[in-house]
Amino acid sequence: MPLSIPLPAGAKIIINGAVIENSGSANITLTVHNKANILRDKDVVTPSEADTPAKEIYHAVQNAYLFESNRDEWLGLSATLMIQFELAQPDSGPVIEHIRELIRDDKLYNALRACRRLISFESGRLAEAQSSAPKIEPIQRPGEADKKQELAAIKDKIAELEKRIAAIDET
Repeated sequence: MPLSIPLPAGAKIIINGAVIENSGSANITLTVHNKANILRDKDVVTPSEADTPAKEIYHAVQNAYLFESNRDEWLGLSATLMIQFELAQPDSGPVIEHIRELIRDDKLYNALRACRRLISFESGRLAEAQSSAPKIEPIQRPGEADKKQELAAIKDKIAELEKRIAAIDET
């Protein structure tokens, strides 16, 4: 089923990584007839706007959604950022887990929407974030010994991801 997108004069939209702008003086409607990754300019977070940990997560998921050729690298970065965020703010666990679940299900647009709740959480609007988040059972925390092993495994994963990112940067 085609998707019709109204595009006001001067507005931009990203479709499969291409920035499209209505440079005319009149409003137009775009019709997309096949599957495409679409993001309106008001939903885009630029690198300079990604100035908080939650916005950095949004930015990484956004780029994974828009740029399929680099999807794995962006998802790896978002996974690392989510680990760091959750370690710094353990109460964010249910929102982070929901984002991870959406990413696992390859629902990146929905994961972006969930990242907005994470940004709200970070901004101190916890009540707003919790009211719109799905009800998720609390995460069972392992014992102290298991925590140390889990933390060591996470640190190993982060180190591995940093090596992979460095290797990509060298090419």
